[in-house]
Amino acid sequence: MKILANREANLLLLAMASILLLMMAFGQFTAIFISGDYKQNMVAHDHRLAGYLLEKGIEPSQIAKAFTVEKTGSQAQAGRALLRAAGYTSAAQTHLFPEVQAFQQKYTLLFFVFSLSFSFIILAVLLLFLLRQNQIIEKANEDIRAFMDGNTRIRLDDKSEGSLAQFFSSVNGMATSLTTHIDNEKHRRQFLKDTISDISHQLKTPLAALKMYNEIIQNEQAGNEVVDEFAFKSERELTRMEVLIQNLLKLARLDAGTIKLEKENHQIKEFLEDTIKGFHTRAELENKEIRLDCSENITMNFDEEWLLEAVSNIIKNALDHTKAKDKIEIHCAETSILTTITITDNGTGIHSEDIHHIFKRFYRSRFSKERQGVGIGLTLSKAIIEKHGGSIAVESKPGKGTAFRLTFPKLTNL
Repeated sequence: MKILANREANLLLLAMASILLLMMAFGQFTAIFISGDYKQNMVAHDHRLAGYLLEKGIEPSQIAKAFTVEKTGSQAQAGRALLRAAGYTSAAQTHLFPEVQAFQQKYTLLFFVFSLSFSFIILAVLLLFLLRQNQIIEKANEDIRAFMDGNTRIRLDDKSEGSLAQFFSSVNGMATSLTTHIDNEKHRRQFLKDTISDISHQLKTPLAALKMYNEIIQNEQAGNEVVDEFAFKSERELTRMEVLIQNLLKLARLDAGTIKLEKENHQIKEFLEDTIKGFHTRAELENKEIRLDCSENITMNFDEEWLLEAVSNIIKNALDHTKAKDKIEIHCAETSILTTITITDNGTGIHSEDIHHIFKRFYRSRFSKERQGVGIGLTLSKAIIEKHGGSIAVESKPGKGTAFRLTFPKLTNL
């Protein structure tokens, strides 16, 4: 196990070493104190014993010799035999020796207090260390959350030593790398936006000129079927190019984050009715039906212009993949936390191979027979819906139809 070597760990080790030294010094002091106390008790006992012998008429000189001269082994053995006969042995109960019992009680209490105090000091030091470490980790956690919330300039305190500081230094390195990556991504997106914008603006002039030339050719009415046919095809392709350029510009603005939504409260039903009106002519010409099922009480906070773009692209996609007499149904509903708009058709459906790719830019299915689109409408719809804080999901079965479900949490409507 690797030992922490930072400042806090060093302080902990220093405190523990100080406590151990203090304990050793206290132990030495206690040993000296115990030996002195034991000596006093032993002398006091001998005093009482000498007084007792003196009262029994034994000569003082004999009593003094009994306590001061060196005893022989035979004397010790004879004395042990004498006292054993009177029940005075080391196996006797402690309470029969008041001096011993008092000594035991005194130092039992002393060592209990010492052990309790020592344990309390150890626990206090460890607790202070853990609290300090916890404060450091909590501060690091707050800094990491601040970084995740967008303050990319914040860094953890890695000025001390040890594995914790090394870990913080690694986190700071990762944060610096992420910040660099974020900055590069911003520059890349801005460059992409500027490039697409420049190219689109450069294309507008020749595109307008081509449309004007094509209109002149159509107005000439040359009577040549080949010329008329190709003039019509040119107009269709020029219209596709114009739509593609506009959508690319919108996507570039969304990617660069330069779009600021102008949200207001709107009735969903009224909004969807206005959206459907833009497709009435095409639906009638293609003999298709668009139905709306929505309560007038449902309201939502959104940017009408941008959400109109998103919903229109999905309805257009439904029209592109249905045949005559097919239906497109739009249903809206709300709960206490969600508002949903579901656009369902009974058209050709989406192949299982394509279901996870339909929101990719310029994605074209090899199973689709429709070739008029530019493969960017659903991508733009998804970007707009997510810009509103919502999400889009799709369910489909080939030959049975497709359902796009737009979900908007009500928290995003504030």
